[in-house]
Amino acid sequence: MSELLSLVKAARKPVVGMVQLTALPGSCRFGGGRIDGVLEPALQEAEVLAAHSIDGLMVQNLGDLPVDTRATFAQVAWMTRVASELRRQFKLPVGLNLLENDAEAMFAVASAAAADFVRIKVFIGAMMTPFGIETAQAHAAIRARKAADAEGVAIFADVHDRTGTPIASGGFAEDLDFAVRLGGADGLVLTGKSTQQTLEYLAIARKALGAVPILVGGGATAANFAELASLADGVIVSSSLKDTASAFGRFDRAKVKAFMDAAGRARAPARADAGTDVAAR
Repeated sequence: MSELLSLVKAARKPVVGMVQLTALPGSCRFGGGRIDGVLEPALQEAEVLAAHSIDGLMVQNLGDLPVDTRATFAQVAWMTRVASELRRQFKLPVGLNLLENDAEAMFAVASAAAADFVRIKVFIGAMMTPFGIETAQAHAAIRARKAADAEGVAIFADVHDRTGTPIASGGFAEDLDFAVRLGGADGLVLTGKSTQQTLEYLAIARKALGAVPILVGGGATAANFAELASLADGVIVSSSLKDTASAFGRFDRAKVKAFMDAAGRARAPARADAGTDVAAR
């Protein structure tokens, strides 16, 4: 089983920190240079997160914006190298997302880099995004996972991701059901356009799907972690830990510490309860 799913099932409320890459070859912003120019900053960012007991890492090619619909061979190769090095050096669950929403490319990377999970932004239905219409990747993802013998790589699927608008959707609750029951997602990623909308999404999902693993995909802060974690099984975090307070920037050690301290306080009662349950048995 995926390590991240195991943490979720153990009620650990995992925190996954995003390692954002600079532009990769084949993208519209790549200006040349060797892989060290991408790899070294990624390792430095991951070190800051790991030093403060982050539960997992997720690699994303943010520097490639604006993106195409398919990753290039070079993007796949360089992403594989980075993900492999993160896994080797930090011994943490490593996930990945290619902003091209290319499920086949993601599983090519994941299977070669011993990644733990992938995040797919448009898994069922279709979304109008800033870069055009993106369509469901459920079939491609399940097929690619089977072909790569990568059944241990979990699929976390976004539903109504905040960077797009659903096209001809039957509604949020129906799409949640489709992602899990028809698409075969192992878990969901939910992110509203505001913290309030994220909480509304989480409440709807909990009522509709019960114990299906759910991560918050953005907007988590030290101040709202406890509230989000009361409904979600964990969070993916980036912007609130940066020196720029945006996804673009470097991790600020003080902000990372403050976030993980807040997460630790919020998670302590749940872990104490889990220990009591074990002792009672």
